[in-house]
Amino acid sequence: MSKKRIVAIILAAVIVIGGIVMSSIAAVVGSFVSDSADMNLMSEEVESEGDSAKRIAHLTLNGQIMEGSGGGLFSGEEGYNHDLFLKELDSVKEDNTVKGVLLTVNTPGGGTYPSDEIYKKIQQLKQSGKKVYVHMESMAASGGYYISAPADKIYAGPQTMTGSIGVIMSNIDYSELQENLGIKENVIKSGAHKDIMSGSREMTDEEKDIMQSMLDDSFDRFVNIVKDGRNMSEEKVRKLADGRLYSAQQAEKNGLIDDIAYEDETIKALKKDIKAKDAEVFKYNGQSGVFGSLYSAKTAASQLSNQLEDVKAIFTNNTDARPMYLYEG
Repeated sequence: MSKKRIVAIILAAVIVIGGIVMSSIAAVVGSFVSDSADMNLMSEEVESEGDSAKRIAHLTLNGQIMEGSGGGLFSGEEGYNHDLFLKELDSVKEDNTVKGVLLTVNTPGGGTYPSDEIYKKIQQLKQSGKKVYVHMESMAASGGYYISAPADKIYAGPQTMTGSIGVIMSNIDYSELQENLGIKENVIKSGAHKDIMSGSREMTDEEKDIMQSMLDDSFDRFVNIVKDGRNMSEEKVRKLADGRLYSAQQAEKNGLIDDIAYEDETIKALKKDIKAKDAEVFKYNGQSGVFGSLYSAKTAASQLSNQLEDVKAIFTNNTDARPMYLYEG
């Protein structure tokens, strides 16, 4: 057996065992996080004192939008918790003292499904009679714009990047690497396209057309959401939706945002809109206490486990490609 193949086998074994260990750690930590922990994570913290009968809920979406936890483990940033964020949206909807919602967005986007879940929740907030304002920070791209589009008003900072309206899907062709490592895959399938996104061979033109048709459906939904949310013609949206990023100035000129302002100015405008200049502003304190630490530990373990699984896919050909509302720069 060649040295190259021995190294490949050892590396594959390390990755598989590492994935099992990290998954086990995530499961053990997760077992300690009960419903009572969720309640603690949903505790409120007042950001600005005021009228408690007319309140503004300040929610923040920071990181890649994924069903589990987004963001990089080694980036120094807190991971995005999708389930917790949906709970926050539900809590706001049911709270009759909340008259307005400020959603601070800082994300390159993410999965099409979780982005659509957030979009639906924001629509429900508006239907319940609450005003929803979005303030974009450094980036609110692709899925970040998707969830922002239905807001009553969209504000962005002077240095915000937004747009990237579109859908992307990709996988890695490992076939040459597998060949060099002496790894072969035997595939038994019920139909010609059952392994359509396999990384062990090149895609055919027919397969590319099939996947493109799926992405076109997701893209059409994105276009309609922007059209309805921004009161634009479909023609104008499609012209803007070539995947590019826009500066805040370009976004304002093209009608993708309403104004360029900082967060405090956005809150001031929202207070005026809900006719409550002295409204209390609060946020959900999701990072304090022992349960917050447990969630952080669980997130970190899950992220490392996922990264190991990505590398493991090279050896197992376990491709998990999916449509994404995501800016990949």
